[in-house]
Amino acid sequence: MVTLKDVAKDAGVSIATVSCCLSGTRQVKPETKARIMESIEKLKYIPNASARNLKISTSNRIGIVLTDINNLYHAEIFKGASDYLQRQDYTIHVAFSNSAPVIEQEKINEFISQNVSGLLIITSQPHNTRFFQNCIQSYSIPTVFVERRPENIDSSFACFDNYRTTYFLTEQLLQKHYRRIALVTGPEHYSSEKDCSDGYEMAFQNYNIPFDPSLIQRTNMSKEDAFKVVLNNLDPDTIEAIITTSENIADGVLEALTILGLEVPGDIQLLTFGEECWNQSFRHPGVIHTCRNAFTLGSEAAGLLIRHIQSPAFFEEKNITFTDKVVHSSLPLLLPPATKAPFQLAADYEAPPLRILMADIATSHSIKLLSRAFTHQTGIPVEIDFAPQAALLSRIVKDMEKAYHDYDIYMYDIPWLQYMVQNRLVSDISLFIRENPELMDSVFPENWENCQHDGHYYGIPIVGGSQILFYRQDLFEDPAIIREFQKQYQISLRPPRTWTEFNGIAQFFTKKYNPASPTLYGTSLAGIVDEELAPEILIRLWAYGGSIWDKYNRVSLNTPEIAKSFNSILKTLDYTGRDPFQTSISQTVEDFSSGKTAMLVTYSEYASEISTSISNNTIGRVGYESLPGRTPISVGWNLGINPYTGNTDAAYAYFKWICRSDISFYMTIVDGQSPVMAPYQSHEILKLYPWMELTEKSFNYCRKRIGPYRPNSLVIPENKLERILCSILKNVLQKNMSVSEALALGQTEMELLFKSYGYPKPLHFI
Repeated sequence: MVTLKDVAKDAGVSIATVSCCLSGTRQVKPETKARIMESIEKLKYIPNASARNLKISTSNRIGIVLTDINNLYHAEIFKGASDYLQRQDYTIHVAFSNSAPVIEQEKINEFISQNVSGLLIITSQPHNTRFFQNCIQSYSIPTVFVERRPENIDSSFACFDNYRTTYFLTEQLLQKHYRRIALVTGPEHYSSEKDCSDGYEMAFQNYNIPFDPSLIQRTNMSKEDAFKVVLNNLDPDTIEAIITTSENIADGVLEALTILGLEVPGDIQLLTFGEECWNQSFRHPGVIHTCRNAFTLGSEAAGLLIRHIQSPAFFEEKNITFTDKVVHSSLPLLLPPATKAPFQLAADYEAPPLRILMADIATSHSIKLLSRAFTHQTGIPVEIDFAPQAALLSRIVKDMEKAYHDYDIYMYDIPWLQYMVQNRLVSDISLFIRENPELMDSVFPENWENCQHDGHYYGIPIVGGSQILFYRQDLFEDPAIIREFQKQYQISLRPPRTWTEFNGIAQFFTKKYNPASPTLYGTSLAGIVDEELAPEILIRLWAYGGSIWDKYNRVSLNTPEIAKSFNSILKTLDYTGRDPFQTSISQTVEDFSSGKTAMLVTYSEYASEISTSISNNTIGRVGYESLPGRTPISVGWNLGINPYTGNTDAAYAYFKWICRSDISFYMTIVDGQSPVMAPYQSHEILKLYPWMELTEKSFNYCRKRIGPYRPNSLVIPENKLERILCSILKNVLQKNMSVSEALALGQTEMELLFKSYGYPKPLHFI
């Protein structure tokens, strides 16, 4: 049997150090801890003296691992299991993984080290065969898995027959002549959810009816993700029925249908897996619930576990499958509508449509999805057009030049505010803001500042965020990787705090420089357009103490500080896999999400997409940190009113609607970036989107992309400033200039630009 001494010898440390590391009685250096944990994993050491007798344990402790305390179905399973175990005089230890495989592994290892008699697990990592073999089967720990069958593991398993139930629900709908039937379920690598989609497909096949694969939508099984899936991926106007595989999912689906103005079951039929219960008052009216007893499932699973514990020599792994009671009954289904009426168009309303021009970003699409609810509530149609960010300002200018304008509301980037005010492209709405103080109270003050110019308000904030650092937390915490990094650099591996550290870590995670790297490249950088490249330069420029102009509005590009920032970004480019001038932000996000890169600097708006993609690809975990140098760019988009619109009252109603707390929750969930404070104060939202806490903190030190300004002077358009700034890097990379040569040229070009707009003031005014 492996002992503490064996671990100490393998890790090259004393027995006392290993003991302190495991007990936490004394702090151990991260690199030392990494070596110890690597030895423990390699030697399969169980850090508890009583574990030597694990195979003949007489402990009366049972470890139960659940996914989420908010999952009502799993909570009922736990109630059944705990009721049975307590009656058998067993002590229960329960842990929640929050559906994170690494947390689940930690909790299972803790239970094993505590010498539990057996384990009852609802796993979030059924595909992790190696872990279960090493940590459970190697020590012959009696275990029963519930609901989600682990892959390639001989272990007892208890579940409901989800295949049969989903087949039955789909069959009942098909018999009533429903055809456009959607299935909203969980991840396919969960056997419970895979069984659901298999039963759904088989029902269509057996009735010789073709089905649309796009109508099978997978979620992370939270109500928030289900809400997002319905709005983003399904067209409820064409769907006759939706089957959901948990009440959590049903809650999210129903919320989405409600804000879209659809009634259940009048407009759409909703069926969901549900608990057997004597009282029906808690159930949503019109929703058909199945009738399953999760309490019994938990009790039977616990009984199976106890039989395994009490007769280990003669026990053979067993499966228990329960049938949902609804399978034996007829469902009270309405006949599907003869025709599905499409959502009403503008012509169907008396009010003229509110026309909006927006940037083609995720938040804008979220708003378009939700604007149907505004129309449903107010009777005011909303028509939204999108333009690429690089072309949006010119589209606004062209619209203002027309005799009859196409749009009532314009979306604009905060660096454009001074220019838009000076050129009368946006209305002063200060009176509206003062008359509605609740708007000011609901939105972060920092975001309201983005709407201000010379003490007046010229719009409402619609996006408020910042840049943050995303990194592969699973790699940064891997003992072997930590040990190798320490060996190469003589420092601990951690999220970088400076750009020098950033480049060093990026080099370590680039295969060209480290063949053992688990990723191809350390990072990636977007620069396909100046609007994406300039922020990459500015955050480094500010971190090194540089500034494009001084307090007297004199150009100060050609300085040692700025030279350092450009040398830093050139170093970064050694650890990227793409030409920056051919790389978009979406490509950098895809590279990180697919596991090609270890770190990414981008906007908080992409955090949800990144986190979801990493989870779906099961490649690791995402960590979030402030940027190196703590100089992120303040990200902000505003909605302003066309000064010549005749639809001002509708625009004001729309502004009030957008600033409502409930709409801010919806926007956040469907990948928007709301500046309203409410989502940042919701424990449910923060649990799903932990990066939001970091975003809120970053408001204290974000910097704005604005040009020089003095009252009664011309405003230099931000794109002209950034074009020259980006040309410095392009001249180095494309024209083989040195950094000093490119900076000297950039200084000259910037001085000419400043002079053409009247900057700086004549010397006798300075």
